[in-house]
Order: sequence, then C-alpha cells, then structure tokens
Amino acid sequence: MKKLLVVLLGLISLNVYANGCGGEYQPATGTCRIIDSSGRQILYNVPSQSNTHTQPKKIIYYDVKVPSKFGALAFDARSGNIGGALNQNSKAEAQRAAIKQCGAGNKNIHCKVLSWVRNGCVAAATGKLNKQTRVIGGAAEQGAAEKTALLNCKNEGMTECKIVMPEGCSLP
Repeated sequence: MKKLLVVLLGLISLNVYANGCGGEYQPATGTCRIIDSSGRQILYNVPSQSNTHTQPKKIIYYDVKVPSKFGALAFDARSGNIGGALNQNSKAEAQRAAIKQCGAGNKNIHCKVLSWVRNGCVAAATGKLNKQTRVIGGAAEQGAAEKTALLNCKNEGMTECKIVMPEGCSLP
C-alpha cells in the first residue's frame, strides 16, 4: 500500500513538471508565469500534450503611466452655495474651480474648500448641529463618496444628515 502511494505521488509530481513550464503553471488558463531578471511578469501559453511542437506565445504586461485627475467641493456658509469641480489637472486647479463655481459670479463670496480628491470621487451632505444647518464633504473611491459624506456628517455629531451634492468622480 505504501509503495502504491509513493508511485501515485510520483506520477502526480511528474504531471506538474512535465508541462515544460519552468515557472508557475496556471492549469485553468494553460499559461506559465515567469518573472524575468528585470522584474517583469511574462506569461507563456503552454502547448497542449497533442501539439507539443509549437512555440509558446509570449505575453508581456506593461505599466501605463496615466496622469492623475483632481476634484474638489467648496461651500459658502453665508449664502449656502455649494460648488464643485471635476477632472482638473492639479489640486490647486480643482480648488480654484470649485470656489469659482461656488461663488457663481458673486463678488462677495466666502467659499471654502470642503474636500478634494485625487483619482476618486467627492460628495457633500448636510446635517443639523445645534439648530444650525451645516455642510460637510466626503472623498472616497468610486461608489463610496456619498456614504463617506454621510458618515462624516454623523461623526461630527450632526442629525438629519442627507446628501445635497451627489457623487462626482475625477478618474484618470
């Protein structure tokens, strides 16, 4: 019985190394993953047993540098205006555009940036604290900015929190 187990384990290990991979074999996709000396990941298609004379196909993955995009929210507590800016090339540009949007052409503006984001999303919520209505922002990954704004509102001790500016995203 022990000899049979040893033979069975030997056959299983032979099957693993017989694929000619030389790296980490992925049986689900039939590919072999190898990390070269420069740290790049290379995937080869391992030929099937019936067609062992073909050369494996070499797949190389590259990192693509994509410029970041910024967004911001601004609020004027005196007038109650809210402004936002998305897809700006820098944090400063996003903040300036949000303040300009918040002021909406008024010369007597007191807008301040609530929140900003790089490659993500922003939203604003309003709530009551000591009978005063306040606005608070939230910045997070896509699909979570509104939840973050509501959570920030509640964490500040506000009640009756609700979204006043829905999620907007600045993504590369």
